[in-house]
Amino acid sequence: MPYSRIREAPESSSAATLRAVVAALKDAWHVPQQGTTTEKRLAQFASRLPESVVKKLIAREVQQRALDPSLARYVKTEGLARQAAAHYEHIEGKIGYPAILIGAPNGGVAYLAALLSVPFLPGYFLLSFAHHSHPDDIAAYERRGSELIDPILRQNPDLLAVNHYDPVHDRFLVEEVNHIRLKLLSLPAAYQNFIQRHLAPGGVIFYVDNEYTWPQYRISDRHWFQVGGLGGFSPEDYLQGSPVLDEWLAGQKSDHRGGWRLSHYEGQLVETRESEWGSTPAFREAVREFADAHEYEFRALHGYHPEDFSALAYTAYLWESRLHDRPVNGLLVECFSQINPTAALRADLLPLWMPFNTQDSLEFFARMTPMIPKGLDVVISLLANFTKTPDLPLALAWEKIASRIGPVNWIGVHPDRYPMDLASIFSYATDLQKWVQEHPGEQPRPHLTPEDLLSMIQNLNRHGSRLFAYLLSADEEEEPEPAPIEEPPPM
Repeated sequence: MPYSRIREAPESSSAATLRAVVAALKDAWHVPQQGTTTEKRLAQFASRLPESVVKKLIAREVQQRALDPSLARYVKTEGLARQAAAHYEHIEGKIGYPAILIGAPNGGVAYLAALLSVPFLPGYFLLSFAHHSHPDDIAAYERRGSELIDPILRQNPDLLAVNHYDPVHDRFLVEEVNHIRLKLLSLPAAYQNFIQRHLAPGGVIFYVDNEYTWPQYRISDRHWFQVGGLGGFSPEDYLQGSPVLDEWLAGQKSDHRGGWRLSHYEGQLVETRESEWGSTPAFREAVREFADAHEYEFRALHGYHPEDFSALAYTAYLWESRLHDRPVNGLLVECFSQINPTAALRADLLPLWMPFNTQDSLEFFARMTPMIPKGLDVVISLLANFTKTPDLPLALAWEKIASRIGPVNWIGVHPDRYPMDLASIFSYATDLQKWVQEHPGEQPRPHLTPEDLLSMIQNLNRHGSRLFAYLLSADEEEEPEPAPIEEPPPM
């Protein structure tokens, strides 16, 4: 059946978040990229080849994994939701969870769910359909995206679609695939059934409400188009161009200059929730109504940026270690789809997840260092995304900041070959497992309870902590104010 061939893109942050949580609940490892022994050896060899050859090999792999465009007419909301919920099958002790997280995915959410030992259900899904075009041909990308989105939205009134085009960070991807992110507007039956079967009576539904925004073109009521995304460049840089990007494009042997715009929709550019990280207000309302109708406790975790949830997860792990008088063995720094809470749980590591490998994430890492105990081993893995963008710091810049904390241990990626290290897509999980085996933590490890999490947040709020720009609330009337990161009070 065509339905079974519709799978979320492996490069998706939502797929990575979901799979990382599932792995943690199974006390297993999240392996973002599976590979045979032969494939791993070839990758090791290819990592030493010229960059042009590496890019061609990656492009071929992207082509092979892309969805057949003919499958667009078979996309169904319930099918996507059933696939997500099905990941939790065969988990021992899966009945009666005290809480469930649902909504915007990111690495901080994965670590938080793992520490609570509860499931996470994503509020959106990324489908990557095969489509070859010049990476700077925004008009061709939008036309093809509309052709794919139209049949999806016609038969799924409960979905919102964002055609996501990033010709900088995803340059080698947009040349081969068309990214369509489908966001839930209501709570699918598959999710309702999962919650009723697995959440304890009166349990907590934590809604992950990420309010991160980005200007998008409004193509129709439920069809949006986003140019660019999180990183070291502003929306204006993407839409209007910048000297830095123009110079970089020249280095990419592209004649394109002056940004990327859709001239036919110029008057329909609207600031709205960002494609990859931003949550959907309609979905939040649907989850809240479901919680009220079934007498579950509804709590919204607000954030203005995915970094806020990383800071929340880091603080929760530090809080848990002090609550249970546990030692901390190190700091685990991971990036984008490289998410492995199992490592933090097994080796007593404090996790600090980076939304991406760009300058803004490096600056977030630097801002967090005053809150991190000194002398810890730093276990760091950066995503090799095979594109040298102007906002991509060298591995040496990351090591300089990490060394302020303690000894630096590189996992997966080889610093000298970053970000073109093809072998790292396979070696990341293997290297991390080896490090954890050599540095085990105290077992068994107690988990944080929902009550512990609520107590932590309330305690920080009482002490006037401004560590994160998020707020816990039970209703929409409570709106948080943005806040700078500052050191938390003693716990």
